[in-house]
Amino acid sequence: MIFKKFFALAKENGINECEVSTSKTTSFSFSLFKGELTSYNIDSSVAVSARGIFNGKMGCGATEKDDSSANLFLINAIKETASLNESDDPAIIFEGAKTYKRRNMYSKKLAAWSVDDKLKLCREIEDRLNKADPRISDVQVEYQDTDGERILANSYGLNLKDKSNYFFISASIVIKDGDEIKSNYKIFFDSDPDKFNMDTFVNELVKEGIEKLHGESIKASKYKAVFSRECVASLVGALLSNVSSEQVQKHSSKFEGKLNEKVLSEKLTIYEKPYLRNFFYSYFDDEGFPTQDKVIFDKGVLKTFFYNLVTAKKDGVESTGNASRSGNKVGISFSNIVVKPGRSPLEQLFKNIKNGVYVTDITGLHAGLDSTSGDFSLQAEGFHVKDGKKDTPLTLFTVSGNLFELFNNIIAIGNDSKLMLSSITTPSIAFKNLKISAD
Repeated sequence: MIFKKFFALAKENGINECEVSTSKTTSFSFSLFKGELTSYNIDSSVAVSARGIFNGKMGCGATEKDDSSANLFLINAIKETASLNESDDPAIIFEGAKTYKRRNMYSKKLAAWSVDDKLKLCREIEDRLNKADPRISDVQVEYQDTDGERILANSYGLNLKDKSNYFFISASIVIKDGDEIKSNYKIFFDSDPDKFNMDTFVNELVKEGIEKLHGESIKASKYKAVFSRECVASLVGALLSNVSSEQVQKHSSKFEGKLNEKVLSEKLTIYEKPYLRNFFYSYFDDEGFPTQDKVIFDKGVLKTFFYNLVTAKKDGVESTGNASRSGNKVGISFSNIVVKPGRSPLEQLFKNIKNGVYVTDITGLHAGLDSTSGDFSLQAEGFHVKDGKKDTPLTLFTVSGNLFELFNNIIAIGNDSKLMLSSITTPSIAFKNLKISAD
């Protein structure tokens, strides 16, 4: 899209302040099952959205075309939606900041990685998994990489651009031992192919899968529990929905009116660090406002809410660079959340709880967790912890309680931090008073 032509045409139509956001994505993927290439896809997509102020109201439009025909379509959409807009929200197009912390995060190494080498690697993973243990019956290996570019420009002359790429390799196995069947899944993602260690990936996938065999049921009670990094990341994501200023202003956040108050355990400190050198790096949000490193919870004290331009205007503060565009709507999101690690390795967390449960996986968050009230009831997998050590596996069980109480009941925080696909980096955490019942 030629932005100058769009802005000139918008001005002719009475839209003096407007912005355009374009996103171009190319992805390549394939999957292997029983030695066969079961899928092989190359996909490209383009998304163009525009917002503008017409007669004092914000209007918007979106299209998947990036050519001259899109200009008039988007302008007419802005005028039409602005005319129908009955919201009292202020209409704001951000002029731009004086400086931005731009970094080049695009991996040339990944871009140059040949298809033949990707296929060869995944075939070797499949072969190793098939040979790893006679109880492994089915193996599936998948690969995907994504190359994306986004541009945000506006009528004030702001023109921001970033480009990124990443890949992920995932594998799943089915393990049969007599009449018992278990499965396990593992994923690796990064932007640097050299960081993938096949031995570690295969060995951990097999070991974790076999450890699930011959599970025991658990007696319903309250337990001390260690949550894996993956589980903690899921719960932190739900917790952070209450930090959204949008939810606060709708009176649906548990943290409303509690800024600078202790709301969680003093052991817990959480940051947002959008400038970390990974593929979640972002130097501007979806309104063109600079992103910011920030402390969200400092030793349990709530230090900030997440703001975009509109919610910030309502509260008389500055945006925190957390605007997120979904279709035509601008909401709130986050990037590169970091839970401050403690000093204890995972084995020490087991010693801290002595006897309890190690929760390795939780499912059903969308239906089983109310992020506003904090109440949850989730299906889980894991192990007994006996005498300070991980012990026998458990059959499926249910963990229940309240999210806010849980994060006030922290015993210790581990030092085994890991970045998740949710853009949350977190270690394992030990909690007390977790209600557990057999499924």
